[in-house]
Amino acid sequence: MAASSHETPTGHVPGRVSLGIKLAYGVGDIGSNIFIVTSGFFLLFFLTNVVGIDPAVAGLVLLAPKLWDVVSDPIMGAISDMTSSRWGRRRPYLLLGAVPFGLSFFLMFLAPGYESEGLRAVHVGIMFALGCTFFTVVNVPYSSMVAEMSDDYNERMSITSFRMIGSSVGVLLAGGLAMPLVKAGGEGADGFRFMGAVFGAAIAAICLLCFLGTGRAKALPPKKELPPVREQLRIALKNFPFLMLMASYMLQSIGIGVLMAGLIYYVKHALKQPETFMGVVFPILFGVAILFIPVWLKIGVRLGKIRAYRIGLMLIAVMLVSTFFTTPSQLALFYVQIVLLGIGFSSFQLFPFSMLPDTIEYDEMRSGLRREGIFSGVWASGQKMAYSVGPSIVGFGLALSGFTRGDVQPESVETGIRIVFCLFPAAMLLLSYVPFGRYDLTEARFREIKEIIAKK
Repeated sequence: MAASSHETPTGHVPGRVSLGIKLAYGVGDIGSNIFIVTSGFFLLFFLTNVVGIDPAVAGLVLLAPKLWDVVSDPIMGAISDMTSSRWGRRRPYLLLGAVPFGLSFFLMFLAPGYESEGLRAVHVGIMFALGCTFFTVVNVPYSSMVAEMSDDYNERMSITSFRMIGSSVGVLLAGGLAMPLVKAGGEGADGFRFMGAVFGAAIAAICLLCFLGTGRAKALPPKKELPPVREQLRIALKNFPFLMLMASYMLQSIGIGVLMAGLIYYVKHALKQPETFMGVVFPILFGVAILFIPVWLKIGVRLGKIRAYRIGLMLIAVMLVSTFFTTPSQLALFYVQIVLLGIGFSSFQLFPFSMLPDTIEYDEMRSGLRREGIFSGVWASGQKMAYSVGPSIVGFGLALSGFTRGDVQPESVETGIRIVFCLFPAAMLLLSYVPFGRYDLTEARFREIKEIIAKK
């Protein structure tokens, strides 16, 4: 039988990526999300309840290192665009960054017994900044690989689905095991130190596994000459679909960042459950998110990424508003809300990351350049800045509502937590519809862009 017009004579479909490479690539995001989730969900709690830092100061400690990311992420993207090695442009950084990334995570939760509150805060801030830097070294090149591995609109969504399954596994491990590991390590400072050691070793091992498993992934040659980073950024910010996608995703990430940092406070002070209840909430929330990624993949192919993503965002917003009214006696209702939140959160993980590579084609149509790294770097800096604002908002919200360092809190704290955790993230998600409504890279338009690039 003759090969179809979409296949090579060997039967290989252009743009398709093997299952083994997709699996290995997806594994790489497990380590990154252990870092993201543990720092996002538990680092503020670690600072306020274990290290003994004032909530407002703790929020600033977590915000300050992210200012460096605004600079470092685009630079790292530009560096990877021009890297020449026998392992390609992106993969060397999975190898080089693995051990420092894991080690900095451990040091972040070391909890040295300084008598000075200021020294304790500075220590965690510096280690968090180092962790963010090595996260950049690994994750920006890693994120750039999707656009190189395939140029097919829906195949990129498929590759991204494997990455997001890995992401959800990382979130599930971090959220489900963090507090049990803390308990196994003796709770308090010793427990967090033990958790940091276990997760730090896992992060390093996962980066190395991804490096080894993606050895046969398609990679593009390095760019010999590119404009200076500042000029590339200026050009990138003229990419209208990228700007609209990034603006909407940043608003969403601010909301999700608040959700991440505030969930443990909501569980403890609004639902009156112990911190270990997080070990129940997380498996439900992110187990459901993992299971529904293939479902959203099919919905995205059928309805289009844009329409499917709007549905997922609305589901998250509605569920968050509903949790404002949930009482400690309604745990059964809370479980239903967490399941539905997980379904919506699954769309948040899949669609924006599968849309990002499409905006790079738009840039190539306009500029004639392939600059996956610079776009992934700008995206990562925006994402991390947005996430970093979340703990700061929660920290200031706690301070304004009268949060104290003891176990007994005034009634105003519960109200403040419900407003910050439930209503604020929902408002951010709804606000993100404004820029997202102007994002228009549908599959049909994407095909037109590829045809223009081919003619050039």
